[in-house]
This record gives sequence, C-alpha cells and structure tokens, in this order.
Amino acid sequence: MLEAATKLVCAGTADTSEAAVSAALAHVRVKQVTEEATRIIRGRLGDESAPAVTTGSIYQIWPAQADFQAELLFHLTSRQAELVPGLPDSIRRFEEAVEKGITWQEALNDVLTDNHRNHRVDPIYRVMLGFYASASNPRVREALGHYGESFTKVACEAYQALLDTYGLRMRAPYQVDHLATSIASLLDGFHMRWIAGYGDLADPHGDENWSLVTRVAVMLFDQFTEPVPADGTS
Repeated sequence: MLEAATKLVCAGTADTSEAAVSAALAHVRVKQVTEEATRIIRGRLGDESAPAVTTGSIYQIWPAQADFQAELLFHLTSRQAELVPGLPDSIRRFEEAVEKGITWQEALNDVLTDNHRNHRVDPIYRVMLGFYASASNPRVREALGHYGESFTKVACEAYQALLDTYGLRMRAPYQVDHLATSIASLLDGFHMRWIAGYGDLADPHGDENWSLVTRVAVMLFDQFTEPVPADGTS
C-alpha cells in the first residue's frame, strides 16, 4: 500500500492544478491507494482475480488517514535517502579509482555527478521539495528531519571512505558531518536550479564530464580537508 501510494504521489508531480500545488499529499486518496495496491498485487501474482485491497484493510493498519499520511512521509524520505551510495559501494568505488590512477577530485566528481543526475529527475525528490512548504506541521518536520539524519549518516560514511582511501583527513576544527551537511546544501540548491530550468550550470572549463556544481563541491571539499602527514603527526 505504501508502494501504491508512492506511485500516486510521484504521478502527482505532473499535476498543474492549484490543488496539487497546495499540498504534496492532498491529491492522494485512500480509494486510489487501494486501487493501485490491488493492481500491484495482482501484477505480482499474475492473477487478475486475486482479492482486491479494501479501504478497511488500510484502516486496520492506520486508524486514521492522518496516520497513513504520516507513515507515507517517512516511507518517502527513507526511499530518498537510499540514493546516497552506501559504505561498501563507496569503498569499492574509491579503491577502484585509486587503482586506475584517478585523483580524488575526479572520483568525487563521478559520485556527485551521479547524485545530481539522479536527484534532479527523481519524482520523489520533487515531491519532498513540496514538504518544506508545510514544515510547520510537526509530522512533516519530523519526517524531513528523519530524511536529513539518514542522508547525512550515509553521506558521512561515503566521504570518510574517500578520505581514508586517498590519505586525507578533516581540517580542524571541522568534522566529516560538517562536510556532508555543506555539500548536501550545495547540491540541494543546484538540484532546484536545474529543475527550475536556470542556465549557466555547465562546467566553466568546458569539460562535459564536469559541471559547475561538482567544481564548487570539489573546492569545498578541498577547503575542509588536508593530507594526512606522512610522519603520522597530528
């Protein structure tokens, strides 16, 4: 049912009506969720005669629509946090980069380019941007906080893997979470500018494998970090 509702929320990003703009989840109706959930289940089973999901089954799990919407928010934010590379993937990716003679700047560019490409076209990310307009609501704020914490945790693991692989460390007094928060904020801004159709986002050096956002991110990363001394001193 959460998957069905997620599909409906994503479909709503193409809705240009005022109702859809007013609230990211306002257009999701329980009846629509049950219909989409039924289609998903029957498709997986390959049986069009399988019992339909009913509104009663939803209310057995979530007593009120507000409860369902609150969990849907957490489901969406958790899905979005999964776009960040996990620690094993990051370590493998950076180790392979070192073996190929790729600099940390190029390795970081590759990872952030993937992140930028995924986020700027991902419908769930666009839906989440709409949540910020309703952040005064405690449940919405809690869901966004959950997303921020999840995203930062995994991003910190990825950046620490890059630091360790390339013999770098954070420059005092900064910690890796400061780096993750700063780069995430930078990326969010560029994601939104791309979505809005702003120009001048290409690489100033004219390299089609880079962009303005990855150039700035690399400069930011460089300012936050330094090489680990060869003698091991602090």
